[in-house]
Amino acid sequence: MYINKIHIQNYRNFADFTMEFHKGLNVIIGANNSGKTGLLYAINLLNSPSDISVDDFNKNNLMQYSGLYLETAPSITIEYSISHRICEDNTDDESIIRLLPFLGIKEFTANRQEHDGVIEYNIAAQIKAVYSLDAKFLEDYKKAVSKEAKNFETYLLVLKRFVENYYSWNYTNGISDTKADQKAVTDVFDIRFIGAERTSEEVRKETKREIISFTKNADNAADFDKFQHDVSEGIEKLLAPSITKLANLFENEKNAIGLAKGNVSIASTVRANFSFADTYSTEVKDTKNGYTLPLQYNGLGYNNLINIYMLIKLTEIRPGKDFRILCLEEPEAHLHPAMQYKLFKYLRDLDDTDGLNQQIFVTTHSSNISAVAGIDNMFMLAYNRNGHASDCTQQSLMEQFADKDGRIVKAEAKAHLTKFLDVTRSDMLFSDKVILVEGIAEKLLVPLFMEICGCSYEDEHISIVEIGGKHFKYFVELFNGNAVKKKVLCITDKDFKWIDFDGDGNLRSYSEYANDEPTHITDLKRRFPIENFYICTQSIGGRTFEDEFFLANMVDKAVATTVFKRGISGTLNDFFDKYGFDLTAWESHIEEIDGRSRKTIKRFLDAYKSRVDTSTQRTSDYENLIFAEIFLHYAKDKKGDVALGILTDETLLNEDGSSKLVVPHYIQEGLTWLLK
Repeated sequence: MYINKIHIQNYRNFADFTMEFHKGLNVIIGANNSGKTGLLYAINLLNSPSDISVDDFNKNNLMQYSGLYLETAPSITIEYSISHRICEDNTDDESIIRLLPFLGIKEFTANRQEHDGVIEYNIAAQIKAVYSLDAKFLEDYKKAVSKEAKNFETYLLVLKRFVENYYSWNYTNGISDTKADQKAVTDVFDIRFIGAERTSEEVRKETKREIISFTKNADNAADFDKFQHDVSEGIEKLLAPSITKLANLFENEKNAIGLAKGNVSIASTVRANFSFADTYSTEVKDTKNGYTLPLQYNGLGYNNLINIYMLIKLTEIRPGKDFRILCLEEPEAHLHPAMQYKLFKYLRDLDDTDGLNQQIFVTTHSSNISAVAGIDNMFMLAYNRNGHASDCTQQSLMEQFADKDGRIVKAEAKAHLTKFLDVTRSDMLFSDKVILVEGIAEKLLVPLFMEICGCSYEDEHISIVEIGGKHFKYFVELFNGNAVKKKVLCITDKDFKWIDFDGDGNLRSYSEYANDEPTHITDLKRRFPIENFYICTQSIGGRTFEDEFFLANMVDKAVATTVFKRGISGTLNDFFDKYGFDLTAWESHIEEIDGRSRKTIKRFLDAYKSRVDTSTQRTSDYENLIFAEIFLHYAKDKKGDVALGILTDETLLNEDGSSKLVVPHYIQEGLTWLLK
């Protein structure tokens, strides 16, 4: 039995929000304040309905009070849809009894199935919880609002007063609309909630509750009561002198404080009041030296890990009559990355083998957890801060790769992403915006480019993902048609072949360059015609990021010199120091270049001399292009080192600490789109 869907109205970030869940492990990811914690609390409210404050109402809705809440008071509605499969001859399954108040008879009979002589029912139940103003106080509310609510702040004060005094939870069968008792609702679920701001003792309390529940047994109840009685007698005998003194101290009250009128007096006794959970002690053993220590003497990380593990294991051996849910908020808190990985690998493996005998909801910001949780178990949550009524959205990542019937139809993309989402790359799932780049150089330099453009990528919650090639389609598929409208910028190379060294060796023209569109870009545009996806590539002559970056910085020869020398070989440095960016001098003194480098440079110079376009207005452009080609030739096998060298070179800084570098135009365009 599990919650398969929740519908939330007017609660926290959720104006009108619906989300479907899986039977076992559900990992909810998203940026800060996207609604993850609120979702867990909404689930927990079913087991532990608590007082709601005015701050729990959706603020976007409340701000429209003058149009929505003058004649009616705001309310919070949460509908829980429950799925359960039951066999007709399984007499041990008591879940159906708990669900009876929330079933629909038609739905029940319609889902009767027979398999191999076994009759099964796929039961659909629905619990509707409404937190609302008592109807008899509605007129008082309307009068107070009309008289006191002059603006939003004063309206909140009025609402706060009524919420604190006249609001309560009411429950119905969501299918038949018949009323239900609160106890009938809270008895359906056995929910354990472990918040992010926790101590080991708080987690231990949940474990203790589970142990107490586990040890409740009618067969041993009488023996346990007798044992407690015997222990009480033993303590009373052992402490008899002290008990006598206490009795003399209190029992001679003689009506000094007026107890006689109530026919009561103070008596003294000793009663052993404990449970198995009180006496059960969890210790940790040093497997190297053999000694044991109480759990509290361990670090907070290990304590949390052990107690969470115990909660899960206790569920495995409990009778199956209880519907159990574990809500785990940010399990990464206090846990080493390796421990996070191991814990969730354990949970995922249990889920994969159907051995996870409970439904688990996890919220996380950890890329270590998302890396191992698996695409099938993850949900992306986002909060759109635009004031619209539907301000919270979600997307099952599994559904991104499936058809409407749940069949996986994009298996190749899913398999690629599953392997790719390791701990260094899955942070794109948590960011607000994503930049996809081909290689390490772009990944290193784009943050600097954003700074030059006047924006920090950390402040914008941007993730820069190096995909190691041109397989953008697999990554964009994750955001294609996604309800979470995350902007994705693709920075890719044009890879225009200026010189065919295996052919004629000529330098092609800028007109050919301008009209050329690589097939991978054409395919991406055709495959993903979505508004949240943008492709940018080189435009001023570069065929890759490196040579376009060099060309952009040729406006300042000093800067270009520094960049160029970071890329070329050591044998060329002295030659370049003598002749700089003078192509004529390079041709005249080429014999001064040693060995293999001379042969390489000659090929580029020959290509320049045999260029297709010999127009004078383009001469300087082609000269710069040749130097860009030379730079790329030598830098292509050490792109990361070149980028790091540029980042750390202080000669590329102005006196005020700002960078002298010029951001390539195509990247400027992409960042402008991303930051709109």
